Amino acid sequence: MQKKLIALAIAAAFAPAVAMADTSNVTVYGVADASLDNVKNGGTAASATSVTENKVSSNVSRLGLKGSEDLGGGLKAIWQIETAITLDGRNNATGNPSADTLATRNTFVGLAGDAWGSLTLGRNDTPYKTSTRALDVFYDHIADNRSLMGISSSQIAGLAGAAAFDGRFTDTVRYDSPSFSGFKVAGSYTLSAEGNNNPAANSKGRAVSLSGNYETGPFSAAAAYQKHNLGSTAGAIPAMGAGLTSERAWKLGAGYKVSQFAVNGVYEKTTDNLGVNGGGHKAFYLAGAFNATANDAIKLAYTKAKQTGDGSQANSGAKQWALGVDHNMSKRTTVYAMYTKLDNDGNTTTGGATYGLFNSGVTGASGAAPAQGGDPSAFSFGMKHVF
Repeated sequence: MQKKLIALAIAAAFAPAVAMADTSNVTVYGVADASLDNVKNGGTAASATSVTENKVSSNVSRLGLKGSEDLGGGLKAIWQIETAITLDGRNNATGNPSADTLATRNTFVGLAGDAWGSLTLGRNDTPYKTSTRALDVFYDHIADNRSLMGISSSQIAGLAGAAAFDGRFTDTVRYDSPSFSGFKVAGSYTLSAEGNNNPAANSKGRAVSLSGNYETGPFSAAAAYQKHNLGSTAGAIPAMGAGLTSERAWKLGAGYKVSQFAVNGVYEKTTDNLGVNGGGHKAFYLAGAFNATANDAIKLAYTKAKQTGDGSQANSGAKQWALGVDHNMSKRTTVYAMYTKLDNDGNTTTGGATYGLFNSGVTGASGAAPAQGGDPSAFSFGMKHVF
């Protein structure tokens, strides 16, 4: 009864016209995750002197509504509306109080059946992204491996690029299969965006993403592929110039988890035809967690990105390591502490890579971007509650 009242209150706030609608099929869920971060960017473009920020970060806090309706014959309608929230009330870009809008995260409507899976339309994570997210022991925090993995070459010093592979796209159709003895497949297709009045002269980008996941007992494995066909006009996939037409990535992941410990690994390769400043890169991730007690875990992770695939950028690699501790106060509430350091190749005088720490949600916990060769680091102490 309490959740129905909460759902009704949220519906009234977001959509007054439907405030009195039946909320029996509405589930309210979310994550409230805030941390006190001390971040050093390892040197700025203007100076080799490191800039330090002390701030409260909202990480990837979010609020969602979802539900389903039984349509008979094993078929049901499904829907979800999810929004990023700023627990500290600050906007990443301006630092001013944030005006968060509705449906900024995975938001869709579709059909599902136990025998054939689900098909959704809307804004959604790609299967490439979701295939290995569970293998990252620091996911959605400042030590997340997406500082070096799942990205486009636009996030590497001096390189061209388009959209991140670990992304969430609008205009997306996604299919997820049921489990066949532990094996699942997923695929998505991102269409050209609306408003293209002259498709012959103004092509818009498209993306296809595929994944396969297998889980049996303590072992899990994943494989994924994604390709972006880049257009000449901005749409769901960013535009690129003439002749710069595609970028793609594939990865493999595996994990082994028992009551006492977990060990995970991911290997990724990205490639593109984005000209002299392109070529993609190779990266890998290794992580482990040791459960010291029933409620305490010690976590360690190492991520490395090698130099660009075409060799056009010297000192374009980087590595990151992270150490953290989690303490579960309950099944839904965790307090944590972590330290992470990212070492870019090169230095601030001769040039190098400019990877930054993961932008931990809407408050931008990574702080100011480092200079070429800068080595950002961070301490983070926080609390996470899942509801």
